[in-house]
Amino acid sequence: MKGFCLSMAMGLSLLSAPVAAQDVTIRFPVEYSLEITPGAANKEFKRLVEERSDGRIEVKFFPSGSLYRGLDLVQAILRGDAEMTTLISAYWSALTPRAAVSELPYAFPTKQAFYNAIDDRFFERVYAEAEEKGVTVIGILPFDYLVPGSRETALVAPEDFAGLKFRGLGKVNLAMLQLLDATPVSINFGEISPAIQQGVIDGLNVPTDSFTIYKWDESIRHVTYASYYMAFYPWTVNTEWWNGLDADLRDIIQETAREVAADHRALAEAASDKALEDLRAAGVAVHMPTDEERATWMAATQPVWTQFEDQIGVELMDELKGYHE
Repeated sequence: MKGFCLSMAMGLSLLSAPVAAQDVTIRFPVEYSLEITPGAANKEFKRLVEERSDGRIEVKFFPSGSLYRGLDLVQAILRGDAEMTTLISAYWSALTPRAAVSELPYAFPTKQAFYNAIDDRFFERVYAEAEEKGVTVIGILPFDYLVPGSRETALVAPEDFAGLKFRGLGKVNLAMLQLLDATPVSINFGEISPAIQQGVIDGLNVPTDSFTIYKWDESIRHVTYASYYMAFYPWTVNTEWWNGLDADLRDIIQETAREVAADHRALAEAASDKALEDLRAAGVAVHMPTDEERATWMAATQPVWTQFEDQIGVELMDELKGYHE
């Protein structure tokens, strides 16, 4: 009888014991170095989340493609082999084709147009299909325009691309390069340095600070600050993992991601301005297109919009145009 009572007491004690708080480790691989501008946002996110969760959340970075890169990183998030990433938007259009709307030439001819789209939650609608497939977008991390740079050719007019071997990113950007009579070359971010050194490419589209941080300005001597491709990072998580989190931890992560992304706008713009100054100081010829030149570029690349109408949909394209100033 004593044994029975003891067993009952132990059982009741276990039933009434408080459930242990969930501890979470977020595996956060990225393609880029944490020293570039988005890396600073990622590090701020880590600091704030770990602080606000009282240590219940740990964020573990795997930078510079050390764990996954490109489409392999997309698949890793889908499988749950990584919980979170900020991977440039072009890779996600392979999962949700309508997302290619943001890659259309001059989709966001000004940064304010891009911010207007974020604030209206345009991207939540664009990436709704991704959630059905296992990836949830919890924020949009802005960066800078992917601007063209080349070894020897000043890229002032659309025809200046003709004959150049150019690193592109995503099907839409590759289509634009083909339209301009360049030869598009698809390579991951981590492969750019040897491609430049070995002459595999004559030019590339990257954000301004990448030229100096990765020392590509030693070979790339002409940069044009064209606004034809806004680089940004959908802040993505594995949906099953996300839905399984304690609600309070999910709220901390969600609110912090949105806060960091919003604060990052001014930081990204300042970093872009500084990068342009650094390029000039390094002897790189930096061209800032005039309004007339931009209009010429927009007209020359307009056929790409028509080419992708079936994939993206005219309705979504028209909605995008509504954010232009």
